[in-house]
Amino acid sequence: MQGAPFEVLDADWEENLIVLSVKLGKSRHKLPLDEGLEGARIRWGPELDEGGLIKMVDPDKERIVIQLIEGRMPEAGKTAWVFQNDFLGPLIDMWNGPMASLAAKRLKQSKDDLAPLQPVKPLPDDYRDLRERQVEAVQSAAYRCSIVIGPPGTGKSYTIGALTSYLLRRFPKGRVLVVGPTNVSVDTAILAIDDWLQRLGRHDLAGQVKRIGAHFDPTKYAERPHLLAEGIAERVNEYLLLEATEPPKAKIAEYVKWKDQMAAARAGLGADIEENAAGARVVGVTVATAIRWHEYLRSPAFPFVLCDEASQVLGPAAMMITTLGQQTIFAGDPNQLSPIARTENKSVRGRLTRTAFDIFSHVKTTRLNEQSRMTQAICTAIGTTFYDGDLRVCRKAARDAEWKRERSAFYVDGREVPRICFDDVGEPATYSTKYGGFIRYDSAQLVLNACDKLAGSYVDPSDIVVLTPFRAQVALIRQFLRRNHPQISVSTIHRAQGSEKTLVIVDPVDASSTFFSGAEGRRLINVAISRAKAHVVIPIHAGDLANPSLKKIHTQSTKFWNKAGKYALPFTFR
Repeated sequence: MQGAPFEVLDADWEENLIVLSVKLGKSRHKLPLDEGLEGARIRWGPELDEGGLIKMVDPDKERIVIQLIEGRMPEAGKTAWVFQNDFLGPLIDMWNGPMASLAAKRLKQSKDDLAPLQPVKPLPDDYRDLRERQVEAVQSAAYRCSIVIGPPGTGKSYTIGALTSYLLRRFPKGRVLVVGPTNVSVDTAILAIDDWLQRLGRHDLAGQVKRIGAHFDPTKYAERPHLLAEGIAERVNEYLLLEATEPPKAKIAEYVKWKDQMAAARAGLGADIEENAAGARVVGVTVATAIRWHEYLRSPAFPFVLCDEASQVLGPAAMMITTLGQQTIFAGDPNQLSPIARTENKSVRGRLTRTAFDIFSHVKTTRLNEQSRMTQAICTAIGTTFYDGDLRVCRKAARDAEWKRERSAFYVDGREVPRICFDDVGEPATYSTKYGGFIRYDSAQLVLNACDKLAGSYVDPSDIVVLTPFRAQVALIRQFLRRNHPQISVSTIHRAQGSEKTLVIVDPVDASSTFFSGAEGRRLINVAISRAKAHVVIPIHAGDLANPSLKKIHTQSTKFWNKAGKYALPFTFR
């Protein structure tokens, strides 16, 4: 398996764990520093004979937390190699076995069974707070396969919680397998389901919801221990630790012994997963876990499978997800982040990056269209640019005085700042060897100026986020903000999906680059701007307006701001 290099900048102990500050090494094979590395193996030393298991990744601070397995702590200045868990291997094994014919059968059934399999009934009065299309999404679970598209702020997680609680109540023997591409997505769905069951007073059902895995965020379950399967996280972790000790095949006796230990551990863990899954009515796992342990999740069968954040799930995996149950619900937003396929073969990448929204485009689809995150001007810009105008502020929020107060306008020099404020910078992007990527100093200075004028006066620093697509610019902006605004978060756009802040500053650095081109570029811009509740500030160079999506939003933004005179550019440094 090919590894990706990370240069160790600093290393220290924190209790029994090693905390590494790292940066990407020089290699054609690179891995993003995000939670996708959790559970991966990391090796160092002259012969890579020392190493451990990555327990946590903090991409904002560019840190990796490791559980040491063998050897000593790595030294600063040395290279550590990360070997990501093999997700495609188990997926290929599924496709090479009998599950392939079942996946084909499920796809055919989704085309043949276009009528609902169960009667579509009015929802009980407990669900009266759901919006019209949220109700439709819950009812669509009666179909063989259905899709729920949740644009930003439309309450997709809230709807998922309502849908799952409804299935449990309507079908006394019903069971739901909840999957997602990341631990965060699974945790969000499971907590939303628990919220609904607690709201309904169904504590008995809440006790039958179980999160299985080893890399979920334990702090989210501190007050909800009933959601964790007893002991399963520890046993999964033990298995992963053993897996990470794989010796080189050249050491034949040692390797054979390890293979025998792995087989025994796998059988034991499989039995644990099967027992915990069989005893629960809702089970939450990542897609990778579901694929890897699929044979233990199918007995007894799940009538329903719910896949959240389906836009980030590879198409072949989405098809296999349907084999784990009888009826499948895919939820997500095809206009936001897509799957990552690390291959230079364009044909292979094209097949892998197709999602459930492409493969199952013929099924019953509900698009939520009332959002309560963004103020009207931002909602209009996002809706017209990315959702064909079918996105609006929900009527209840629009009438709520507190909702409007939290999204009240900011003022600079006595003039209202536009809800989407494009402010000019004089320089284009340049490549920096110091930061190892593309940067724009003028953008960083403008970000600092905006924070100086707004942070603390109109918005708490913790309710501001600065988003940019390039890690080099992340590092530069952090340097600019370090002294006066250490509380302000700076992150890549990929890390932002699912979050929201009152003020979002989006620095494209170079929106005309191939990085921003095509459908993926549209998704990045959508994700970045739609995180905002009240205001968006965008440092812009003339070249950035070659990007069609930014150009369209820029044109609309002029309707909300008179750019005459000295007030034209509120944050430009002079």
